Amino acid sequence: MRRIILSALATLIFILAGTAQPAWPDLTTIKVGVNQTCTVDGAAAPGSEKAKLNRLKNRFRLPNGTATPITLNQLLTLNQGHIQGQHIIGFPDSSDANNQRAVTLEGYVLRVSTGGCSAGESCNCKTLETPFCDTHIDVIPMKNTNHTDGRNVYVVEITQRIRILAKQGLVSSNLGSNTWSTGVLKSKLEGHRVRFSGFLYFDTDHSTEAWVSDPDDIIGGDNWRQTAWEVHPVMRIQVLN
Repeated sequence: MRRIILSALATLIFILAGTAQPAWPDLTTIKVGVNQTCTVDGAAAPGSEKAKLNRLKNRFRLPNGTATPITLNQLLTLNQGHIQGQHIIGFPDSSDANNQRAVTLEGYVLRVSTGGCSAGESCNCKTLETPFCDTHIDVIPMKNTNHTDGRNVYVVEITQRIRILAKQGLVSSNLGSNTWSTGVLKSKLEGHRVRFSGFLYFDTDHSTEAWVSDPDDIIGGDNWRQTAWEVHPVMRIQVLN
């Protein structure tokens, strides 16, 4: 009888534990404007390479396992593509295994701004409404690191889906606020050393604008970052100092 009671109690505890946690929100489709919605495919045709890249940017479920540390220098050792004539070829596509890595990256935050709202980004269905555009964060290795013309500038990004999770307390930070708007992040992060955790992502839209793959800036003459590898989306923020 005692064994039956204990078994029944264990079953009840399991049931209660299973029902105590709210279901993870399905953010496959979200609002990106007053009268506009957007799926994880963004503005791309479903099944296309662009849609696959957009899906990587728009991830909203936490990674399995623990994020592993990666340094800014280690980002430069990953495949970046290489110059052939006036093009960068061989750079990572959506199937690259590094796009599935959950990582933790530290750096000094140089600048926080709204990204991709001037012309609209495919991942956000071309919205031009600032609150729904990604938050673009420029990170450099140390406070006094030379960042002339974007040298030694690395990029991490916050998406609208992650802002929704933050508001619900489903992703963590030590910001003292569940609001991860661009304005709040600008006030909390600029001028601080910060640890960001999230997914690695190679932003193919910027493959020709990075110093590591085009060190002489011969393709377009518009380099503004060190590498097209990013942490995107960021899912955890820890201000270190």
